[in-house]
Amino acid sequence: MTTVEAIYEGGVFKPVGPVELPEKQRVQLSVRPLPATDVQAWMDEARRLRDELQAKYGVFPDSTPLITEDRMRDV
Repeated sequence: MTTVEAIYEGGVFKPVGPVELPEKQRVQLSVRPLPATDVQAWMDEARRLRDELQAKYGVFPDSTPLITEDRMRDV
């Protein structure tokens, strides 16, 4: 059995890190909320992953102006 830390968001469980499973593999989840003290560990892992992605792909440009412009077209 493997333990995978995940975040529940928008009706979907999203793993915090990589998961060694083939695509479309069915699994059975047993959900146990983490205590608030684990939030810091989660933030540290999120920062580590962000830094890893930036090192691999570079800094992603800020797309806020493009999103704002796109949303203004619908008004």
